[in-house]
Amino acid sequence: MSQTADSLSSSELFEGLTDAALADLDGRLRAAGFRKGELIYSPFDRGDALYLIEAGRVRLYRSAHDGRQLTLAMLDEGEAFGLVPVNGDDLHDAYAEAMSDCVLRVVPAADLERTAAEHPQVAMNLMRSLSQRLRSVEDRLESLAFRGVSARLAGQLLELMERYGRVTPQGIRIDERFTHMQLAEMIGTSRETLTKVLNELRESGMIDVRERLVWVLDADALEHLKTAG
Repeated sequence: MSQTADSLSSSELFEGLTDAALADLDGRLRAAGFRKGELIYSPFDRGDALYLIEAGRVRLYRSAHDGRQLTLAMLDEGEAFGLVPVNGDDLHDAYAEAMSDCVLRVVPAADLERTAAEHPQVAMNLMRSLSQRLRSVEDRLESLAFRGVSARLAGQLLELMERYGRVTPQGIRIDERFTHMQLAEMIGTSRETLTKVLNELRESGMIDVRERLVWVLDADALEHLKTAG
């Protein structure tokens, strides 16, 4: 396989496909580049394709009239997002933003239908991906409704630790930098409140923060805080 076709094999959508099928898809799916901070789509755009992240990271979020934002998901290489229209004129229900320079593979609705018909595994992969995404959103809604800011932040840091954590002599370092505003938008709070609670966790010895990197020093304590609500 070519390097680009090989990247398709790491996608959750095309898991299990043969090398020949991946090579065929590689020739049909166009690549699109987006710069950090650039919008990929908004709720005013018609949903007519899925996007596969070949390189980079994408944030899905919703925005209130007053400018506040709530992060719905952060997606990394190999993950899929977007909307396939049901009635032909469906609009996206969220914003998609490049969190870093990104390369995406675009899967138009017609190509997705054709591929799913030719390779039923793709339909199963899509159903599994959507089910997992729905579960994640439901968990996030439960957290927003029933947990305080400290518990939500503890849960978010544990999630980031699982995704990006690296063991160091000083603790488990989350090897991605996030601003206070980005963390606040992940848990549905203000930047000021986020900063206050982050400092409380730091003073309690659960975490440390240096150069915008977070070290988890006591994962058990964070887990207890998360479940205590």
